[in-house]
Amino acid sequence: MVSTYNSNGSTPFTLSGGGLNGTFQFLNFHVHWGENSKSGSEHQVNDVKYTGEIHLVHQNSETGQIAVLGIFMNSSQNSSDEIGNTANATIKEWVKFFTTAVKLGKVNESTKLRLNLATLMGNNLNNFWRYRGSLTTPPCTEDVVWTVFKVPIVVGEDEIDSFRKDIFSKNDRSPQPLYNRIVYRNFLNETLSPIPDYNCCLDTSSNAGNKIILSKPNKYLLCFLLLFFF
Repeated sequence: MVSTYNSNGSTPFTLSGGGLNGTFQFLNFHVHWGENSKSGSEHQVNDVKYTGEIHLVHQNSETGQIAVLGIFMNSSQNSSDEIGNTANATIKEWVKFFTTAVKLGKVNESTKLRLNLATLMGNNLNNFWRYRGSLTTPPCTEDVVWTVFKVPIVVGEDEIDSFRKDIFSKNDRSPQPLYNRIVYRNFLNETLSPIPDYNCCLDTSSNAGNKIILSKPNKYLLCFLLLFFF
């Protein structure tokens, strides 16, 4: 299931900073989930996997380079109503996404929904890991710049479970061997981390330089496409 941006002539969502080379324009986002709340993310940290993972795909229009933002998802056993009444705007926006997207039941079926993409991403975007890898779905394009944020967002377990029951039981790919890749991070003193401090990807003396800059138009019109990969 891929969510694409329908700009209708408005300013596109762009990504820059944080050590990225140039400006990248948003293409689409999709969600990965697993068979239960302890699986589903396609990255893992210290052998721990999360309930799911969001991938926001961007491309540099000048170089063709692809950059993906990865955000972990943790699920809450509270109902969507309880979460919506007690938690932040990010959770409420994801409830809107899941309740609409789960109704898509056919290949290439689509619908339109107004969502605030910046709200979906949450507010904890300061700390991240960075490496060069590939897309996790066909055609598995290489030389993709990955940025995986440290702090997960919270969604309702009911919403994730509706995808398991009505779309796929799971659609995640297991973490792949690291081989010779180096994983960097933009923060110090990570507990139980196998990544030494000297591999920090940016100079921590300048906090502004460590941050990813996201343009934030107020609303996006998204088209949801149900896609099956075999």
